[in-house]
Parts: sequence; C-alpha cells; structure tokens
Amino acid sequence: MFQKFGISLIPEMTVEEFESAAASYLDSHNVLNLATCRNSRPRCTTLEYFNDGLTVYVMSEGGGKIANLRANPLVSYTVNDPYRPEEDYFSAAGIQVWGTADLFKKNEDPERAGRIMVFFRNREAVTAQGLGAAISAVNFNIMTITARKIRYLDLRRGFRNVVWEA
Repeated sequence: MFQKFGISLIPEMTVEEFESAAASYLDSHNVLNLATCRNSRPRCTTLEYFNDGLTVYVMSEGGGKIANLRANPLVSYTVNDPYRPEEDYFSAAGIQVWGTADLFKKNEDPERAGRIMVFFRNREAVTAQGLGAAISAVNFNIMTITARKIRYLDLRRGFRNVVWEA
C-alpha cells in the first residue's frame, strides 16, 4: 500500500542511524508536550525546548510540572509536525519519548547551567529583543530529560513506528 503512494519504508537501520535521525528531528523543532504525573494525576504542558542530540533541556520558572517532577521524575513527551490529512494523509510525523527528568535551579549550579545553555537556540533572539539581562536575572529551573525509549513516525521519510530503547 505504501509503495502505491510513493512511500519507501526503511527496512532496517543501525542504532547510530536511528539516533542521528531522531536527533535531527528534535533539532528541527522547538516545542514539546511534556507529560508528568503525581498522585495518579497526569498533567501535560506545552513547552519550548532545546537539545543536544537526544538529550532535551527545558527552562521553567515553576508550576505544577516542577512539583510533579520533584515527586516523580518519569516523564513522556511528544514533538510533532502539523498534520494535514486533507493535503496528505500520510504526512503524520512525530516523535514520542519516555525518559527521566533531572531538575535543578540555575543559581544552584551555575557551571552546569552554563554548559547546558550552550545549546540554547534562541540566545540571539532573546538578546535582540532586549531580554538577555532579564533572563539572566531569573533563577529558573533547568530540566534535563534523558531518553529511555523513543518512538518515531514519519512515513514520508520512511519511518513507520520505529522504536529505540537505551
């Protein structure tokens, strides 16, 4: 069926090839939907992220997600493209990740924060908008999400629910 619609599924790939493709997908996006849970109460939050390969970073001033992470570091998140089935039914593309989040306050470990902030993609935009000093002044939480399992779907690129586990 896929061939009829010009789709060639990838028959197999190495772990390194998958990790490179998944990291490239993460590199090309900047918004994720983070699911956390505490006391059997799930919560999903849309957040900006930046990454270094498969490791994802999120900065946050606080909120329910932070309280949830302190109680339970297990997380899941999705990153996806807009889906327009009326234009291309096979255009669904996205990545789903299960992992563990590590959390610390920027001022508690400025050296570690500095190493992570090297990957922050919007440094120039923040500076151009005059927000550099304001962001530097905030003692925000920095979340590091380490992937344990990844599911990738992008039929047009040949990925049909390919799964990777650490």
